[in-house]
Amino acid sequence: MSGRACPQALYTSASRTLEGPGFGVYAHSADWPGEVGRTRKALGALVGFRPADGEAYGVLSRGTGRVLYRAVAARADGFGRPGNYLVHLLWDSSGRLGARELLALRRTGRFLDALPEGSSPTAELPPLRVALADRAAPALTPDEVDALTPPLAGLLAVLARGSGSCALPARTASGREVAEVLLAVLPRALTAGVSLHAGPREDDGDTAPVRVQLTGSPAPAAAGPHDTERARTLLEAASKAELAPDDLADLRRVDAWLFADAWAEQDAAALSADQVASVLESSAAPGWLARGDNAATTLEVAAGSAAVEAALRAAVDRWPAVAELVRGRVLAALLDEVFDGAEGPAELFVEVAGIGQRHLCAALADEVRRGRRVARLDRAAGLLVEQALTLGVDLPLLGLTGETWELALLATRRPVVGDALVAQWRSGGGWTAEHGALLGHLLVADPGWLARLGDAVPVSALPPALRWAALRLDVAGVGALAEAVATGDNAGRGWALREVVFGSELPAGDVDQVLGRRLELLLVDDGWPRELAESFARSRGDSPFRRRRRGE
Repeated sequence: MSGRACPQALYTSASRTLEGPGFGVYAHSADWPGEVGRTRKALGALVGFRPADGEAYGVLSRGTGRVLYRAVAARADGFGRPGNYLVHLLWDSSGRLGARELLALRRTGRFLDALPEGSSPTAELPPLRVALADRAAPALTPDEVDALTPPLAGLLAVLARGSGSCALPARTASGREVAEVLLAVLPRALTAGVSLHAGPREDDGDTAPVRVQLTGSPAPAAAGPHDTERARTLLEAASKAELAPDDLADLRRVDAWLFADAWAEQDAAALSADQVASVLESSAAPGWLARGDNAATTLEVAAGSAAVEAALRAAVDRWPAVAELVRGRVLAALLDEVFDGAEGPAELFVEVAGIGQRHLCAALADEVRRGRRVARLDRAAGLLVEQALTLGVDLPLLGLTGETWELALLATRRPVVGDALVAQWRSGGGWTAEHGALLGHLLVADPGWLARLGDAVPVSALPPALRWAALRLDVAGVGALAEAVATGDNAGRGWALREVVFGSELPAGDVDQVLGRRLELLLVDDGWPRELAESFARSRGDSPFRRRRRGE
């Protein structure tokens, strides 16, 4: 027989025990744990009761292991005295054996009713091999479903709380053993931490969080409507030979097995967090999330529910359709934040959806190509633009935003943005008013853009852009722009003087200040012969030659 080899111990009253005559440990396996006890005193309440109705049995937790026991009235002891009883104890160090195995051992007669004939006290009692109990759906009539619903609802209420005690009837009116039926109906993982006792008992050191006592006439357990609904549905399913899988370790997962299909017919807004989590764990999740506002509502609920968050993560991993749907929702919210300044999704949603910087950057580029513009190119949006270009994403910069000045500053301050702008400018299909507006802002930000863009700017577009920029510059800026024009590819056209210096509309004193510093250069740009320009500038005291002689 396969299964676990469980050390065992026998306790009774006899003329000879390992502790001497009278009540004591009669026999135990060599590896019976000392922490459980090998003497009457150490075993304490485990052996310190007399079964009033002829039998007591149970399974309880001790540390990481389990003690399974049965006590029965025995014939007179070795002295001929009545009142003797035998306690048969088993130890499962793995903690895997539970109430199902206890009841199966009792039902199949593997607990001893008396000392074996011809036995003698021993510390070398062989272990008893115990297998996990088989599980079969109980055949239940409608009347039995009705009778078993209240005790199962009471047990479910205690399981929902996670700790406490529950009294169950030993049998129904029709004679069905309640514990046998309920433990067959409930998943093994759900009842893994449950202890079970029948008959009188004292404080035996049971550490199980949930304790079940089988009695003749238990008081009704406090159970809510959902506990009752859950209990009846489980029993009705069992009557049709449908049992919840043994690996369901919590009631929410049991609910998912029982009710998810029904809940999937409702909208997320009408469901509790646990119900949403249950639907997400069911096969209905992909279609349900795609319906109406269910995906958006689920994301909102997940922010405040660990159960929904965990179920949503699992659904994303399990179904590609769910992953795509959630990613699309979260990505849309991120893009609304970037383009419109809307409140963005929580970081949790971004993580659940598995959206990285590259996903967001690629989506940003796609939206710009569709004509959507960033309303406010603030620091966060600017960093995203820089990141996109750094990652090699083809992000259109012309048409990115209506905040032309902010774009010009970004391109001026961030080399990767500036390089991309130049490349796109040169590869563009033609000149537009948007190019002209951006050019003016670029020249205000840095006159060096004139040389950087070079022949990518049509000659006819330069004068209005120069005048527009000059009108917005201070004295130093006008001087720098004028010098850039006079030394650039379009020098010799007189634009430095006429479009920039005079076009700036600066006060006469400020204009004279600009002229005083760069007059010769500006005159040459305006077509004056160099000698004449130098002579005129020298007569005004501004010859570069004279400044060098003065040490300026």
